[in-house]
Amino acid sequence: MKFIMLAYTNAQTWVEGSWDPEEFQKACDFYEQLGKELTESGEFVSTAGLGDPSLTRTIRATAAGTVAADGPYAEVKEVLASYGIVDVVSADRAYEIAQRIVDTVGDIVEVRPLMDGSAES
Repeated sequence: MKFIMLAYTNAQTWVEGSWDPEEFQKACDFYEQLGKELTESGEFVSTAGLGDPSLTRTIRATAAGTVAADGPYAEVKEVLASYGIVDVVSADRAYEIAQRIVDTVGDIVEVRPLMDGSAES
């Protein structure tokens, strides 16, 4: 069963770049170790950090035609910072991995099944 994990972080911290260096290093070390564990167990599929939200363009259809706007949305408290895809035996396993991320890093993690026929919706 494949799941995508969407990690959200504090928007103000992201914009200001005001991470505590010790906490930032702790998060990097954790993600490196988690990646190794998931690779060794065969559960790792892919992961990537996302670019600065200020570089985002939102494209949508309107009555006047297609419109492109700078930025993701109106005022937000969290920004989508990264994603990871895992291939696990159950939703509970995906939730367990997400809980480890939240407990260690403190970010919000949204877990969604991928609609590729490998996960129940």
